[in-house]
Amino acid sequence: MKKIILDTDTGSDDAVAIVMALRDPGVQVLACTTVSGNVEVERATYNCLQAIDYAGTYRPPVYEGAGRPLQGEYENADQVHGQDGMGDLGTLRRPADSPAPGSAVDAILRLLREGAGDIELVAIGPLTNLALAILQEPETVKKAPHITIMGGAHPYNNPHTVWAEFNIMCDPKAAGVVFSSGIPFTLVTLEACWGDMRFDEDDIARFRARSEAGAFCVDCNRTAIDLARKRQGEGRFTLPGAAAMAALLRPELIKTSFPSYTQVDCKGRFTRGATLFEPIERRFVTDAFGLEKHRPNSTVVTEMDGAGFKEYLMGLL
Repeated sequence: MKKIILDTDTGSDDAVAIVMALRDPGVQVLACTTVSGNVEVERATYNCLQAIDYAGTYRPPVYEGAGRPLQGEYENADQVHGQDGMGDLGTLRRPADSPAPGSAVDAILRLLREGAGDIELVAIGPLTNLALAILQEPETVKKAPHITIMGGAHPYNNPHTVWAEFNIMCDPKAAGVVFSSGIPFTLVTLEACWGDMRFDEDDIARFRARSEAGAFCVDCNRTAIDLARKRQGEGRFTLPGAAAMAALLRPELIKTSFPSYTQVDCKGRFTRGATLFEPIERRFVTDAFGLEKHRPNSTVVTEMDGAGFKEYLMGLL
């Protein structure tokens, strides 16, 4: 059984990822930690507790974390997830539990210290908490064998800025700390959430009818669905956080990926937050310009099996 710490800025797609992890018998969520991103950290904590309720299984502790990035101003994603991060439904029940005492960073470090080197980290929001943990106790965090991250995209694929995917854009400095930590990581990009990974009107109806948890997973994305209808004429939406969770729990759903030395631009006026991929199969380009060679620090996922993902999620619900 996999053991994970799940770090989230709980918007609607992250809520689905939380439900998935708690309903998959092959993984144990030791704790959830929250960070500002899609919504302010206090709301992310509330939403995380709400998603745990709707999962209807066990209840890991939820620790509140960083309320602002390491550097720069906080920016939310209410245009996608709504003011409350959960589709502005106004009908979701209040969570039964409260946040656990203590900070997210302290909880991450304590669990990794106590663990046997088998606790993986899953980050589906900005990387501020993980970076703070690394800066505080780098050797402790290196006990984690792997980090799965929802983040990054190639240029021109970003809805927020031309160059930067939202999770990385929110705190590029934190991403730089994590990427250079020496801990292997998988980066599940925006591209991996497109194509047949998108949920259409038929999928929405099918999941809503499946169960209370299925209806929750669809309905909390109402703002994203309405935005898609407004912009594209049809209510198709993506679940980036859930895609990252699936890449960890069902790696056979990954269709296209490549090893890469991945960096992040922290200073560019227009490119701040851009993820810079150096696939090893293109190393000859680096050689041609005489630039420094690097070993891969990551696996970059750019395509997943949408039909398989939906059946996997349907089975969990």
